[in-house]
Amino acid sequence: MLYTSSYKKCLNGNKISISGDRGKSAGYQGNCFPLLAPKLSFWKIWHENIGKISEKENNYYYIKNYYELVLKNLDPNEMLNLLNNKILLCYEDNMEFCHRHIIAYWIELELGISVPEVEVDKYGNMTILDRPIWVKEMLEKVIEKTKKNQIKTFIKKIILKNWR
Repeated sequence: MLYTSSYKKCLNGNKISISGDRGKSAGYQGNCFPLLAPKLSFWKIWHENIGKISEKENNYYYIKNYYELVLKNLDPNEMLNLLNNKILLCYEDNMEFCHRHIIAYWIELELGISVPEVEVDKYGNMTILDRPIWVKEMLEKVIEKTKKNQIKTFIKKIILKNWR
């Protein structure tokens, strides 16, 4: 099983940071998994565009780039095995936009396995929380569009190869 949470809502458990700064701003000093951190290049552009373009357009940009530059290159089964029984941590609250939600929905879409967002108290009691469903809907669009583009590129290569 795999879970997600924020630094402030996960006070106990088998935690692992997936944020770019490895949780330093939250005072986190535990294990980290930087492979799932967003790339600074697109994160900066996304962050600079907050309030300058629509939130929907900006978050689509983030999800598209996170999928194409991080998730698309990973095997979801391998990630699930590597991170088994871990709680992936980042900063944002459960209903705020966060790349951990993208990861959770990616696992769900690719493997059919739910990755719950949780709150864990200091005694280890776990409560399942909601997460924004619109992130899943945007991710589905990004994946679908990416796969269509891959098919088109593949067909073009075959046509060009056979035409020569």
